[in-house]
Amino acid sequence: MSPTKAEGVLLLSAMYGEGHRRAAQAVGLALDELKPALMHWEEDYFDFVDHRLNRLVARTYVLSVRHMPVIWDAFYRGTSHIAPNSSMQRFLNGLGRRRLLRHLQERRPRVVLNTFPTPAGVLSTLRGYGELSLPNLVVVTDYTVHSQWLHPHVDRYYVGSDSVREGMIRRGVPGEKILATGIPTHPRFRELPARQEMRAALGLDERPTVLAMAGAYGMIGGFPDIVKALMEEDLPCQILVVAGRDPQLRAALEALPQGKRTTLRVFGFVEDIERLYAASDFVFGKSGGLTVTETLQCGLPMLIFRPIPGQEQVNAAFVSDADAGVWVRDPEDLGRTFRMFATDPQLRERLSQGARRLARPDAAAAIAKDVAYWHDR
Repeated sequence: MSPTKAEGVLLLSAMYGEGHRRAAQAVGLALDELKPALMHWEEDYFDFVDHRLNRLVARTYVLSVRHMPVIWDAFYRGTSHIAPNSSMQRFLNGLGRRRLLRHLQERRPRVVLNTFPTPAGVLSTLRGYGELSLPNLVVVTDYTVHSQWLHPHVDRYYVGSDSVREGMIRRGVPGEKILATGIPTHPRFRELPARQEMRAALGLDERPTVLAMAGAYGMIGGFPDIVKALMEEDLPCQILVVAGRDPQLRAALEALPQGKRTTLRVFGFVEDIERLYAASDFVFGKSGGLTVTETLQCGLPMLIFRPIPGQEQVNAAFVSDADAGVWVRDPEDLGRTFRMFATDPQLRERLSQGARRLARPDAAAAIAKDVAYWHDR
């Protein structure tokens, strides 16, 4: 039933990876904690474009990133500095615009918070046309500045770092519109169980433990071969590998033989991923915005390999430049670097300190507080 007056917060995310949804959910939980009576709900923006098309485009995105990353890289770079009035931006800002407007008129939220860039541009266009007046708030879920996040009619940006804020100011966004809150994470990440306790709960021993992830949809091409190569290093360690929502990837990983000294545990999609973080000494894999943020909050070093071209490469540079992890660019260096991570506790501790310096554990609470301000003003 529609509210009788404008109220509540609409959280617009997207299913392109899990990070955008996890960010929206984290803010929703923070709003519950801050103001339990404040109504909010989450929706996938691309369902307003077309539900079936959404699933098709999402699948195409996953396949292109996994098997033809050069195509995604070209799109990402090609749209990184386009003008708001360009034909491409006008096209993107028209996706689902009429259906979204009708939905907003029916549900009547008082505030919209976007954790994906496309709806932020659509809402900005509706504001520019005078068809909408409600606040347009945006959580930027990567540690980079890209045109798809930047629109003239956005009231507030919540960004992951001071460097992103400074980069947006250089691109012409007024500084008072940007809060360097950090990227929001689930409240479960605030107080993790002790490592020894969590390992016992998972049936693990006290060998060095690596959490290996290819993303919710298995976005690293050739991931089973990569894990197999790590196993063949034959180090005294245990690898917890998360296959995400890809059953074929999970089956391929489960078919890998156990090593003599290196053991492998395979998981599918994991809701309570913080348990695996808590049990681990470092994280191996890609560098999505939420994965990076969660890893930093857990104070874990990152060993990054084959990040998605574009935003994940910028995220990887953000981590490595701050001495919170290592981005391995040459496949021939992977085995040597993995061996250093697994066998050198002093290296891990140094990188852990870098991770803790970057972490912003109160991001979700800070965003929720500001969202509530926009709702109540």
